[in-house]
Amino acid sequence: MNRLNSKGQSLAIFVIFVPVFIMIGTLVVDVSFARYNVRKLDNINKLVINYGLDHIESDPYDNMVDLIYKNDSEVDNYEIKINLEEKKINVNISKSTKGFFGSIVGKEIYKEKSFFIGYIKDDKKIIEKDD
Repeated sequence: MNRLNSKGQSLAIFVIFVPVFIMIGTLVVDVSFARYNVRKLDNINKLVINYGLDHIESDPYDNMVDLIYKNDSEVDNYEIKINLEEKKINVNISKSTKGFFGSIVGKEIYKEKSFFIGYIKDDKKIIEKDD
């Protein structure tokens, strides 16, 4: 008789933990998507700075902006600073994305940012992450 009473316990534990596992899964997907967007912005940033350093003498600002939007049309904000005297370019790109898990817990929008600096030193292009 004791064996018949314990059959429902497994079902109750399963029903309790299924939503927890689903929430953990959606959190992992949301964080992974946000990290993917940060890496994408980093790659775009490096591409834009590389282009800017190649064409620094011919005022590449407009082409750099076009390159940003050509690679990701959902970019919210960008800031490009070109210093011709020091041959230095700062690019900051930010983007907002919606997450599924965030809408459940109240943080709907994730803001991804990418800051890079590029300069020419001893006829070599150097691109570094800027904090």
